[in-house]
Amino acid sequence: MRRHFSSIAATRSHPNICEVSVGSVIKKRRKRMAKKKHRKLLRKTRHQRRNKK
Repeated sequence: MRRHFSSIAATRSHPNICEVSVGSVIKKRRKRMAKKKHRKLLRKTRHQRRNKK
C-alpha cells in the first residue's frame, strides 16, 4: 500500500510527463481506487453476511 502512495506523489511532482501517459496513469489509479473502495465496503459488511447464513 505504501508503494501506491509514493507512486502518486511521484506522478504529481513531475508535471512535465506527456499528457497521454498521465491520462492513462489517472485511469489506472481510478480503477484501483474503485477496487479498494469495493474491498473496504465488503470488509465492513463481512460480519453481517456471515451472520445471515
